[in-house]
Amino acid sequence: MFKKFIFSLVMIASLTGCSATGPKFTQTEAPEVNKAKVYFYRPWAMLDGAAAPTVQINGVDSFEISNGGFHVLDLNPGNTIIAVKEGGIMSNWRAGSLQISFDVQANNIYFVRLTAELANAAYLGGVASISGNYSLGLVNPETAAKELSETKKN
Repeated sequence: MFKKFIFSLVMIASLTGCSATGPKFTQTEAPEVNKAKVYFYRPWAMLDGAAAPTVQINGVDSFEISNGGFHVLDLNPGNTIIAVKEGGIMSNWRAGSLQISFDVQANNIYFVRLTAELANAAYLGGVASISGNYSLGLVNPETAAKELSETKKN
């Protein structure tokens, strides 16, 4: 029983310590002329909550995304590849690489969501087992507005 309690405290401390800490999302902004604005966000989730994977734009490391965080990008038009890979040495992102590719149009706003959803968790004989589903994709503005309101700047 005591081991479960300690495990729970450690998990809570690790999750709260690695969430986004910036200002809360308020509203979208218009894209710059001849550019597109991309809101990349990660809703808060228990699964890999302490991880901060690296986000690449067209093969170049751009930023790390914290649990419950968002990041705003101003991109040039054209085919764009956004990829999520394992972060630095302390990241502990378990999903491996995820990637999407889409044609970015000037003067448009896009919403890209990274999710890590807990599917199963068990604690048997002193061993914790956790599994889940990961996804990366474009999201419609209505869904993004609801979810972004719960995020903070990365």
